[in-house]
Order: sequence, then structure tokens, then C-alpha cells
Amino acid sequence: MAATYPLTIERWKSLLERINALARNPPEGCNAVAELQLVAAPHKWRETDIAAARSKLSEICSNNVFSAPSTGKWRKAIIDELEIAIDSGWCNCERTPCCIPNGQGTVRIEGPGGGYDVTIPYSQVIEQFLYANISYESADAAIPAGVMARLVECVAGSQLFIPHSLHHDHWVNCLYQSRWVDDGSNRNDEYWQTCETDPTETTYLGAVPALAPSYHGSTSVGSHNYYDQPMLTQYLYDYYYQRWYGVWWIGYFEVDSYSYYFLMSGHPPMCS
Repeated sequence: MAATYPLTIERWKSLLERINALARNPPEGCNAVAELQLVAAPHKWRETDIAAARSKLSEICSNNVFSAPSTGKWRKAIIDELEIAIDSGWCNCERTPCCIPNGQGTVRIEGPGGGYDVTIPYSQVIEQFLYANISYESADAAIPAGVMARLVECVAGSQLFIPHSLHHDHWVNCLYQSRWVDDGSNRNDEYWQTCETDPTETTYLGAVPALAPSYHGSTSVGSHNYYDQPMLTQYLYDYYYQRWYGVWWIGYFEVDSYSYYFLMSGHPPMCS
């Protein structure tokens, strides 16, 4: 004879509350589902109660299979199956990153003077497409057949994703000017040199929603700021002209750079 289970209303309510906790707290990649209704005493448990609990757990994870008979008295096997399913939690929620095969391809980067050909890893070919530096056709021709189509399909279907991050760099370029010591005239060699660099700020953005030229790096250069009173930094000797000159710090300008980094890995069927 199958073992029966001393099921109290509090015990059954506890099981339902655990199921409802799963239902309202899915992991990333799954959506919450409606919770089961809790009932209070007096309530006579029926097969419909068992069916509702099983159905909700199957909605949470389609891998849950229940084989214990639900007819007759409550059996321990019924509760055991429910508890195993509750402990197993959600399934089929995690999105798998798109993967780019190992290898290199040659693409033409258009630009002033007609552009240039460059041989780069397949992952960088995809980056160049996302930066809008090359066309879809150029990327498709540079990597193994079918990879681009598969990437478009997996990203658009939200089954897979391409994690990426935005990097912000900021630095200051100091402006210098040389002057002859003997007469104070300008040596005509104003130049700049990076004198201050901030740590890179990285923002992790999750998943690229589509393979499209929506992610562009950019660099902005601030205007030159000249000091009212330049500062002398050092004296140097020009052996060609046989004259001493001084290097003056005359101003500065700031630079901000934004760039996207894409990571594509983790889907074995697409990797060579």
C-alpha cells in the first residue's frame, strides 16, 4: 500500500506559498506568472488542488513531470514530487550569448583616400559592423557562411544576446611653447602633451537588442584654454642653433572618448 501523508492545512499552505514565491520571483530571462490562490480552513483538498499545483510548477519549469497517481488519498509521493519541483525552481530562463567562431577575416574600412584593407578576428569584424564602419554584406563575406544570419536570428529572437559595455576615457593635454632665452622670442614650436589621465569609467549595458549600427564610439576635443600667465617648466639647450631656450606651459585642452566593447562567446553550436 502506498504511504499516505499527514497533510495539515498549514502544511499545504506552506507548499503553496513556496510555489507562489517562485511564481513572482523569476530569474532574468523569464517573466513572473500568476500565483495560486490560498484557501483557509475548512477546505477539503481535492484532485483539483493537486492539479493546480502541478500545473503552476509546470508553467514555472516545463521540465517538471509528475507521475504519482493523484486519485484517492493523499500520498507522500505526491508531496515529494511537488517539493522536488519547488526545489528545482525555474528553468529555460537563461539566455545564451551569441558566439563568434575563432579565426580572422579581411574587410575594407572605408575612409579618406579610399579606405584600407585590414585582417582582424571575426569578433572584431562584427564590431566594425556594429560601429557602422562596414556593411552587413562586407561582414557576411569576411566570416564563415551563415554566421551573420544566425547572429541576426538569435539576437532578434531574444534567445541569445551580445553583452557589451561602454567605456569613457577623459584626459587633459597640456599646451607648451618654447622661447629663446637670449631675446625672449617664440621658437615657433607650440605643441601638446598628455599631462593628466582619469581612470576609465566602464558601464555594463547588458545585451545588444539587435545587430544594427546603433553603437558608435565618439571622441570630443575641448577648446584650447590659454593661461594669462604662462609657467616656465625647464631650460634646454639647442645644439643646432647653439642657443638656450625655455619651455613654457601656456594652457591646456580636454578630451573625452567613448567606445563600446562587445563580448561574444558561450554558444558551443556556433563555435569551431
